[in-house]
Amino acid sequence: MKIRTPEYYKDFKCIAGACTDTCCAGWDVDVDEKSYDYYKTVAGSFGQRLQSVMVPEEGGGCTFTLQNGRCPFLNDKNLCDLFIALGEDKLCDTCAEFPRFINEYGSEREIGLAPSCKTAGELMFSYQKPLTFTVEETDETVSSYNNIDPQLYFKLRQARVTAYNIIRNRAFLIEERCMLYLDFAKKLQKKLDTDRVDLMDYEIQAYAQADYLQDRLKDLKKKYGGKNHTSYENIPHFFDRFAGMEVINPDWYVCLERNSRYFKNCCGAEDYERELSEFAAYYKEKEYEYEQLMMYYVYRYFLNAVNDSEILLKAKIGVIGYLILKHLDMQCWLENGKTLTFTQQVDLAHLYSRQFEHSYTNFEVYNGYFKTKRRYAWSRLMEYLGTGCPDTQ
Repeated sequence: MKIRTPEYYKDFKCIAGACTDTCCAGWDVDVDEKSYDYYKTVAGSFGQRLQSVMVPEEGGGCTFTLQNGRCPFLNDKNLCDLFIALGEDKLCDTCAEFPRFINEYGSEREIGLAPSCKTAGELMFSYQKPLTFTVEETDETVSSYNNIDPQLYFKLRQARVTAYNIIRNRAFLIEERCMLYLDFAKKLQKKLDTDRVDLMDYEIQAYAQADYLQDRLKDLKKKYGGKNHTSYENIPHFFDRFAGMEVINPDWYVCLERNSRYFKNCCGAEDYERELSEFAAYYKEKEYEYEQLMMYYVYRYFLNAVNDSEILLKAKIGVIGYLILKHLDMQCWLENGKTLTFTQQVDLAHLYSRQFEHSYTNFEVYNGYFKTKRRYAWSRLMEYLGTGCPDTQ
């Protein structure tokens, strides 16, 4: 088994009760079947405590009944009583893995950290070098192989290397890199939609060439750049609620209120675009933070297209995540006297990640929106990004 991790992964360590947030509140705790079977055998008073909060699931496993929105084993010091009583090796998969995510493709296992954890976010956003990955080979026997198309998988692996290089290319602004990444994904999607996976090599090689990227970006900015006001008209609706939406952390309401307050007081599209441009200039020296966020999205989601052939959707997930974070950053920056601290950046990223990535309902609904609603159309996203490019007319 080969295990791949981002370079900063090795530095992650949960700070437990010292954390200003907790991963044990706001969402249901899904317990895997193996852990559930063990918990049912625990005797004594702690076993009785387990029995009182375990709710069996039809597909196996169980969930813990929350108490005031908190895991029943989260004590008043924000420490885990289950960990204390039974040991780390008895934690269910959900608790043992968070904030890690694991994607497995046969003999390849990829592990990363989600910015939904503030400590993980601090590592991610403070990493200033172009991100690289480490690969270690273990003696673990590969127990099963995914039922995936090997040709598509290896093409996507090659394509992801090109995507990484686009996102890490600091000769371009982050908006420009996102434009090129979206364009690349759209070209790949077209090959998939026409059953021409064999022709993906052409796009993979073309977008790996510096001259081609320069020429393609020039064409994209000519068509989609300039002050088109689409950001002002559409991005506020990125925060629209829908029936059944889950709010994982109540602090998300603070973001929604700030967004509503901003657009209530904003004088119009020109003011919005001017303030966005001023913020971009203010944050220019920290563009590596957005770069690391985009690298996270590419690493986590791109290869999953092998399961559903939705390459463009995977690219949209990242670009929209970037646009939303930058938008939240700008509003926070204005309310704080045109200052945005690193702590505020990490906190905003963690709130959005929890709200979008850690609710099955929210994730599925928004992915449906990304594919069908006009405000998330490829051309609209290009226009949003083009607005952020200062040399477009």
